Amino acid sequence: MRKGKICMGILFLGVLFCSRLQFIQAEEVRQVSFEEVLSIGNLDDNILFQWAGIAVDSQNYIYVTDAMDYCLKKFDCQGKLQKKVGRKGQGPGEFLAPRLLDCSRAYIYVTDQYIPGFQVFNKDLKFQHRIPLRMLINDFKVISDSEIAVAAVTSDQGCRIVLINTKGEVIRKFRYSEKNSSLMMNWIDFDFDSMKNLYIAYNFQDKIVKFDSQGKELWSHSLMKMKHVKKKKIGSFVIPCEIIYKDIAVDSTGKVYVLSGEFSKNPSRDVYILDPEGKQKAVLTLPEGSHCIYIDGSDFLYSRAGDGITLKKYRIVDSERQAESMNK
Repeated sequence: MRKGKICMGILFLGVLFCSRLQFIQAEEVRQVSFEEVLSIGNLDDNILFQWAGIAVDSQNYIYVTDAMDYCLKKFDCQGKLQKKVGRKGQGPGEFLAPRLLDCSRAYIYVTDQYIPGFQVFNKDLKFQHRIPLRMLINDFKVISDSEIAVAAVTSDQGCRIVLINTKGEVIRKFRYSEKNSSLMMNWIDFDFDSMKNLYIAYNFQDKIVKFDSQGKELWSHSLMKMKHVKKKKIGSFVIPCEIIYKDIAVDSTGKVYVLSGEFSKNPSRDVYILDPEGKQKAVLTLPEGSHCIYIDGSDFLYSRAGDGITLKKYRIVDSERQAESMNK
């Protein structure tokens, strides 16, 4: 009888502990609020037709590629169109499907879905030159005006981020996966923090990874708790047909923002916020689904609305940080 009471007591304490642990975890992963501070483009104007990529420079000018207008556009911090360049074509400053872009202190770098490499423009949107590149670009980040990091689809299944110079010459390669897999399974989006740590989100695997500046893996986490995605066969290729993560971005404090794909509670709207150690701290749910997210130097978040005719800018309201400031 005494042993039975002891066992029941241990069981009760175990249940209490697990319940308390679940309560703590639920408290830690909180919903983050945000407020809209800028909206560019709507049904009543022709400012944007279908924006694809975005970059914001140190002067808070906003640069956008417009896939259906075949051009690169520049807006001021109030959302007023300053200039646009481009038309349909394959010549200098022309586009077939402008897509990704990023900026350095002096230049804007733009990719085209159907034209290999980069087109380079100055801040006045004057075409400068092309950077030739034979590899298909999945994502890229401008490190400086002499170095660009490219996640490219290569002969080894795209398991490397390639660092190139402004001539398109390979400086070095960084291997982020030792395992070769089927087509597209190693496609990624990535970003760097201020310490040049690298953060990777796999598009078709449930994996978020952090590497230090020397290429050492620091942590790897799964947010969806998924092992496999559906695949389909097209000709002789087997490709994934479900996106797990759409994008990743890092703010000035080192917090990591991961845009969900098809498996979150709110597909393409849930943005998971992790601390620099990879621990999930909060979830931000966008009003509309987005194909990407972007965080500028002042930690404003940008996303898609209106099926691509609208660009939204949000201020993230961190209630936890506000409470800490009030208590000081």
